Amino acid sequence: MITFDNVQKQYPDGTVAVDGLSLEVPTGTLTVLVGPSGCGKTTSLRMINRMVDPTAGRVLVNGEDVRSQDPQTLRRGIGYVIQHAGLFPHRTVVDNVATVPRLMGASRKQAQATAMEVLHRVGLGDELARRYPAQLSGGQQQRVGVARALAADPPILLMDEPFSAVDPVVRKELQQELLRLQSVLAKTIVLVTHDIDEAITLGDRVAVLRPGGVLAQYATPEELLGDPADDFVAGFLGVDRGVRLLSFFSTAGLPLQTDRITSTGDMPMRDGDGRWMLVVDDEKRPVGWRDPHTSDSSATLVPAGRGFVPGKDPLRVALDAAVLSPCGFAVAVDEDGRTLGVVSSEEVTAVVRREHRQRTDSPVRKQP
Repeated sequence: MITFDNVQKQYPDGTVAVDGLSLEVPTGTLTVLVGPSGCGKTTSLRMINRMVDPTAGRVLVNGEDVRSQDPQTLRRGIGYVIQHAGLFPHRTVVDNVATVPRLMGASRKQAQATAMEVLHRVGLGDELARRYPAQLSGGQQQRVGVARALAADPPILLMDEPFSAVDPVVRKELQQELLRLQSVLAKTIVLVTHDIDEAITLGDRVAVLRPGGVLAQYATPEELLGDPADDFVAGFLGVDRGVRLLSFFSTAGLPLQTDRITSTGDMPMRDGDGRWMLVVDDEKRPVGWRDPHTSDSSATLVPAGRGFVPGKDPLRVALDAAVLSPCGFAVAVDEDGRTLGVVSSEEVTAVVRREHRQRTDSPVRKQP
């Protein structure tokens, strides 16, 4: 467990970066520090591994004040991942990752074996191990940075804006990879970001900091979205926090219709009762929507769009699919992409209202 006990950091020029911060990071959880520029996120993170020492208060790791420990000894048990990976440009990928085991006394052979194991764990194959950082994409470099931090198998992992330097698609992939790794490794992770969506996606708990390093709210993502502490938190979360909250509602109970599904060639292009029909192929995969308002028998089917997997994808995905659909229906598919049924946006919102009424105070843990 990591504990901030009334921590303050004031610099010689009088600037207060962190002011009275008190919170606990439970062992094996991922906590995100989020807030605008100048709110003390990175300063708070760096006080855990003594890159910065507090002016007042205490930072405890497993009940022991970090200032009572030698910084080098402390840092051997704490992995650290930064924005641009911080790789040694003149060393190969495998040698970058093997650096930490070597510093801890492992032989070159042992360190190389550990490095290869961790590289595989983060999704990097043998073919990349002998390359140099400049030969990798930004996303691959960040994976190497995570692998290097994990190479000593530290119980604590600190991550400072780890994915902000990559494009949105790669960033989403890296977020999902981190969730997958955390589901297996159960490290104690503290991650800094300025992106509230990233905080909600990744965090078991989220600490929202105000400018000046004051804690505004510390809660689960669901609690944060459903009950922000004040106008500052609500404003930082944004006007669409209600939509984000749907990420914590299940699609398992959505009522699926099957009478709007037809196979290719089963029906004429114009449906007699004027309803949109989802056309599927022989393997029941969506082909497209048949528009009942067209009289052209050769008209092209309207794309079915992205489907959702009931019980796996949250209500946010189902509602998004229904809103983007030309007919207001989302397509439910199984893990192999075969159609299970369709559900209207009205039915999705009805489930949302029911879920709101039935919500409990227990947090919903995200799945990778």
